[in-house]
Amino acid sequence: MKKLTIAILVLFIAGTAFAQQTATSKMEGKVLDATGAPLPGVSVEATSPKMVGKATAVTDGDGSYRLFSLPSGTYEVVFSLQGFKTLIRQNIIVQLATTVTLNVTLDQAAIEEQVTVIGQSPLIDVKSTVKGQTMTKEVFMSLPRSRNFDGLLSTVPGVQYEGNTGGLSVDGATGTENMWYMDGTDITQGHIGTRGQSAVMEMVEEVKVTASGYNAEFGGSMGGVVNVITRSGGNAFHGDIMAYYNDNNLLMQGKSRDYLRWSPYDDNLAEFVNDDDLYWAGGKKRDDYKRFEGVFNLGGYIVKDRLWFFGSFNPQYSRTYGSRGFLSDDPNLLVDPEATPSLDNVPIYTFYRKDFVWNGQMKLTAAPFKGLRMSASFVNNWSNYRGEIPSINGTSSKTYGGFGLSAWNRAGYDYPNLSAALMFDYSASNNFLISARAGYSMSNTKNQQIANDFTTYYNNTSSYVYQGVIDDNLLFYTGAINYSGSRTVLQRQKIEKYSGNLDLSYYVSLGGEHAWKAGAQLIRDQEDYANSAAFPMVNLYWNRTCSALSAYGVPAFRGTYGYYQVRGSWTSPYGYQWDIFRNSWALYLQDSWTIGGRLTINAGVRTESEYIPSFNPEYPGKPIKFDFDEKLAPRFGVVYDVFGDSTLKIFGSFGIYYDVMKLYLAEGSYGGFKWKTDYYTLDNPNFYEIGDEYPAGDTSAGAQADQAAGGTYMGTIDFRVPSFDTTDPNLKPVSQREISFGAEKKLTEDLSLSVRLVQKHLINTIEDIGVEDVEAGGELYFNANPGSDWIRAKFDEFAPGFWPQPRAKREYYGMNVSLEKRFSHNWQGGLNYTLSRVEGNYSGLSSSDENGRNSPNVERFFDMWFMMYRLDGQLLDGPLPQDRTHYFKAYGSYAFPFGLTVGVVGYGRSGLPVSTQLSVRNSYIYPNGYGDLGRLPFTVWGDIYAEYALKIAGKYNVSLNVQVNNFTNTKTWQAKSIAPNRTTMEISNEEFLSKTFDWQAALNSPGDPYWKNTVFNQFTSRYGTWTARFGARFSF
Repeated sequence: MKKLTIAILVLFIAGTAFAQQTATSKMEGKVLDATGAPLPGVSVEATSPKMVGKATAVTDGDGSYRLFSLPSGTYEVVFSLQGFKTLIRQNIIVQLATTVTLNVTLDQAAIEEQVTVIGQSPLIDVKSTVKGQTMTKEVFMSLPRSRNFDGLLSTVPGVQYEGNTGGLSVDGATGTENMWYMDGTDITQGHIGTRGQSAVMEMVEEVKVTASGYNAEFGGSMGGVVNVITRSGGNAFHGDIMAYYNDNNLLMQGKSRDYLRWSPYDDNLAEFVNDDDLYWAGGKKRDDYKRFEGVFNLGGYIVKDRLWFFGSFNPQYSRTYGSRGFLSDDPNLLVDPEATPSLDNVPIYTFYRKDFVWNGQMKLTAAPFKGLRMSASFVNNWSNYRGEIPSINGTSSKTYGGFGLSAWNRAGYDYPNLSAALMFDYSASNNFLISARAGYSMSNTKNQQIANDFTTYYNNTSSYVYQGVIDDNLLFYTGAINYSGSRTVLQRQKIEKYSGNLDLSYYVSLGGEHAWKAGAQLIRDQEDYANSAAFPMVNLYWNRTCSALSAYGVPAFRGTYGYYQVRGSWTSPYGYQWDIFRNSWALYLQDSWTIGGRLTINAGVRTESEYIPSFNPEYPGKPIKFDFDEKLAPRFGVVYDVFGDSTLKIFGSFGIYYDVMKLYLAEGSYGGFKWKTDYYTLDNPNFYEIGDEYPAGDTSAGAQADQAAGGTYMGTIDFRVPSFDTTDPNLKPVSQREISFGAEKKLTEDLSLSVRLVQKHLINTIEDIGVEDVEAGGELYFNANPGSDWIRAKFDEFAPGFWPQPRAKREYYGMNVSLEKRFSHNWQGGLNYTLSRVEGNYSGLSSSDENGRNSPNVERFFDMWFMMYRLDGQLLDGPLPQDRTHYFKAYGSYAFPFGLTVGVVGYGRSGLPVSTQLSVRNSYIYPNGYGDLGRLPFTVWGDIYAEYALKIAGKYNVSLNVQVNNFTNTKTWQAKSIAPNRTTMEISNEEFLSKTFDWQAALNSPGDPYWKNTVFNQFTSRYGTWTARFGARFSF
């Protein structure tokens, strides 16, 4: 026990860890005799090809047993007691993070005898209110799928990828509101909240997405929770060698779709074009694109029934070669600079882009002694690319930012990415389980191939005023610069997450059966980011006097030739640069109380402590901090097993869910962007000596602003001082309330029907809110809860008389009906329908107003005081841009006896609402509210997969497969042009407050002052063309 305690402490305190989600399940039930009396002392033993070792238990005084820490799979469970017939239950299916209730009756026997029952596996978890769906390897490997594990999540009711939500949308939420786990380890990207890692399907054993009803042990999601379990070894060796190929030949990719664009040569000309017809001779001369992929899997045992292993390697390579010309090479421009350039007479060059991906996975699972189950896994995604291809229309810069033509083929970045997980489950007794989890994940962007590596000089004024006084090589006009690319360099963007949790589960009979669970979790987020000027940035002001330091007590000054500024010098970097961490804690308690064997009440509470740190060490503090009492999240659910046999349950749940706050807000508000400007007199016209190459090998910070030019340092201004007082001191965390009801019915041994009703209400969000300073002019920004008393007081102070600041509103109402059939009789399938509405004025942490912008807590919803209103003064409210009323989904596969398997996935969905979005004062409003232009058309499409397999010598399989996406060749329109003006419209505060401003009359004013969009409300793009992929597989 001493070693066990040390192991727990090591995992929990010192483990390189992550936020975890339960990656295993449990089985429980009662054993009775023929009279219905409980049988104590019955030995229960469960085995599965997916589980190392055995799970064992002995029934207690009331005949109850529990088997903990079961990986998903198909089980055989043996019940034995002397004097009774041994009962063997086979083909008991256990899915991820579920409770299987298996009650049995043993008959007395005079002699040793056994009874085998095949099937009759419970389909319904009658202890849980959780709703979602689990897809196993056997399911998704026979269906059309993308190469990543999330490729089939859109088949789940209420779950779909939407471009305008910035990722996976679950029950109307946006892409930055989900939690993602790999083998129980949190792989959610901590900076903006999107998925942080990938795994190809062949590495995955099971994927589960949870949409609602989860207990207090889970937090951080206002959308869905996605858990991926990678493959494990077994008591036999098995392996795969697979290859996939696709290209953009017309035989593997259909003709491109028409789309509406503004001509790159005439910005007043709108035209429908087809890239294949316009550039590629109808698709016959496309850029040469090819993609190759291999998968190598090997699994087995090191010690049978004790230690298993699985390893996978997945290299991917794709490359594109393209021929391009540049309009700037048109010789006609030498004769007439105003001539319309053409690509007809320009030189043609060959460019390429090459992408490399090296994925890998390793996993060890062990059962060293009775009751202990352990696993360790590692997943690697490492990728990079080299080369970029200029625009096909010839408008790109030939010199790639001043580095020359060859730089196009040298550009690129590296993207390291990995995660690791440790799991430790110990069944100390029939009613006590100790679980510990640990993990680590990291992503980075580094090794920028083309980057500025010298001091840059920008002439804010012309030096020709000194013509004849200074050397001719120092004469430049206003705006001249010695570098046309970005003056910042992305050196690293390293995001790490460590955490660990410890869970204790205890079962006790007290007025029924109680399953008590308590847990603690520690999460450490770290970020090391450097996207800043690697060399000084010098701004020259010839023949000018500087008064910028007057407010700091420095009189106006100038040198002999004026003055200059330096950014990215010895005083501070210039750009995005920080090295920070934060520690967050979570605690939870929950009880699952089963009364009379049918009614289960799940009650619990979760609480968290988190903060946003300062991103500038010169200004320490925690500008946003939530203590445990500010993030109390109660959970309550009721489940009733109607007949007591796990064939019909009805359930309801209530919960409060808090977002794990992303760190994105701090990069702009709390010191992430560094900007200090140093001021000097310009006394030597040879400005190349300012911040020139490091003198005499001196690489110190001071040498980066070398004053060999003889300038006098006058002072520094910090333009990005973190302003913590612009944050509401009583800020409330982002939160949501959820209420759900539903029922599940087992129709046959492998067919079930479920219905779910759910309502989700946004309680609070956090946004940067713009408040116009009427007296001083300009805009002030505050981090607050929209509509709170604090922010309304700011409006009263700076902008009295304006329309009141509203609260953020998002309401989701949904009904899901789902019919699911497990694989049997050579086929499997699912059919579901969602009727839903998501309405309000706020789409979520990602902005569907801005076509899926992922800037959590810093979107544009509240940037201007009028953005939450229509022009008639009514509050903005209605179907949000991500709303789809109807969504139909179906999938299925059939395995023919001669080796052919065919799988199909089909979808049908309502179009998104279309709204007039008027550009106003460099922002936007919906003058007529949401949905005034109707909806986009209903869309139906499908994907198909076919695989033909041959069995050789009884133990080898060789197969060929093909997949066609959009085999229906759907072309339905998917977008419209929604902005009536192309130049922002200036509407005064008085005109807004009048509630009578006629924007259409203003748009039609003489002289076209707002550049009227002549294709307003016209369709712009269609559903994408069909594509195909071929594959081959050898397995043993």
